[in-house]
This record gives sequence, structure tokens and C-alpha cells, in this order.
Amino acid sequence: MNSFNTDEDTKKILQKYSHCRVKIYTFNQSRYPRINKESLLPVAKDVSYSGENTEAWYPPGHGDIYASFYNSGLLDTLIGEGKEYIFVSNIDNLGATVDLYILNHLMNPPNGKRCEFVMEVTNKTRADVKGGTLTQYEGKLRLVEIAQVPKAHVDEFKSVSKFKIFNTNNLWISLAAVKRLQEQNAIDMEIIVNPKTLDGGLNVIQLETAVGAAIKSFENSLGINVPRSRFLPVKTTSDLLLVMSNLYIKKKKTWKRENCWNGILD
Repeated sequence: MNSFNTDEDTKKILQKYSHCRVKIYTFNQSRYPRINKESLLPVAKDVSYSGENTEAWYPPGHGDIYASFYNSGLLDTLIGEGKEYIFVSNIDNLGATVDLYILNHLMNPPNGKRCEFVMEVTNKTRADVKGGTLTQYEGKLRLVEIAQVPKAHVDEFKSVSKFKIFNTNNLWISLAAVKRLQEQNAIDMEIIVNPKTLDGGLNVIQLETAVGAAIKSFENSLGINVPRSRFLPVKTTSDLLLVMSNLYIKKKKTWKRENCWNGILD
């Protein structure tokens, strides 16, 4: 799923892989107007996306995947090909690969009841204090993001002793369930208010949703605690250089990767 900012560039890159035997599909997510924080009116003067109007629009978060996936027609295409589950992850998470053990659990659950939604979580460290966590409310699993936490409880939310896991955003979702819920308009996600300041100094509001927040709308949802190796996000140049590094130090029969590049320590 691309935003209107990345769709064309992605298609150009994918032309290099047009002869591969693996099918690569893309679809574009929605485009929402930014809201002026003072007037609460849309910043956009019209529906065009060009010139000075480009900053007036934004992609409304990865929670838009359900509607955009359905509207693109790709959901029906995959169901028509006999596909049953989709694995969803952030594109910058290099640890997000298809795990056949999880897939086998989905297809052959011990209790005979298939899960429509599985969220991979992993143990929280002090580097992950902003990550969303799972809670249970009224018999349903729910995702709580830091943006939803009142300021008075933010420190409590960041505690690694009270909230010991966080959402990796690796999700396994039933395609048939997505289709059913979309057609019933039954996917319920909390709105996240994201304040921004544009280059010209204008304060705006973006209304966004998180893909994991839909967990409570699916039947037999499940959280699975996975190894840390399945969460390897590349957010900065330093992260990328660390992943690409080929310099190791061997200590007591264990290998430790150092933060370096071409033999030069960072």
C-alpha cells in the first residue's frame, strides 16, 4: 500500500522486477484534507493535488489499509485465487517475514476455531516505550497507542514492568473477514488526532487510524509473543548501516555485530 506521495516512485522501481516470477501488486491509499487547527476547516481550497495545494493533503495512517485494499479490487482478486490470509507489516521492518509456524497455527488451530486476526507482539525494552500495547476490555483484545493515553498516565504507559509487550505491527488477517467487515461497515478503529505544523508555520490536525486498532472487530483475535528478531525496523541511516555491516567480533562462542561500515567504527 502506497500513499499518493510514494505511489509513482514505487511503480518505477518495480519495473525492474517485471520479469520476476513473483507477482508484486500495489494499491494507493486514501487522501484526506488537513484541518486548520484554529478554524477546524479543511486547508485545501479544492480537490486538486498540485502546486501550493500539495501540503493540504495527507495519507490517513496505515489503518486505511482495510478500506483501500477493499476498494482497489485486490482483495477480491486474492480471494478469487483461493488465498485465505494476508500477512501485513511495515515496509521498514526487515524482520517481518512469513513464519510458517504461525501460518500453520492459523490453518490448523488446536481448538478447531480459526483466528481472524493475529498480532505479533514482542517483549518491550526501554527503546520501545512508545510502542502500542495490547489490553483486554469487554472480552475483546484492544490496541492502545501512546497518542491515546492521557498525559497524566504516559509515564505509566511507558513502563517496561507494567506493560511488558508492544505491537510489532506484524499482522495476520483473514481475507474473508476483511471483506465481510468492510461490506458491513463494521471495522471500528479509534481516531488518533495528530497535530502537525506545516512549513509555512500553519498548525494543522491530521485524523489517523492504526491498522492494529481493528483487532477488536475480528473474531477469535490473538496476540502471539514472538522473538525480537521479527522486529528489526530501519528508521535511520545508522540503522541501515548496522544491518549492512559485515564486521563482527567473536566473544565466548557468540557473535556480536558492531555499528560500523566498511571497517570503520561509528
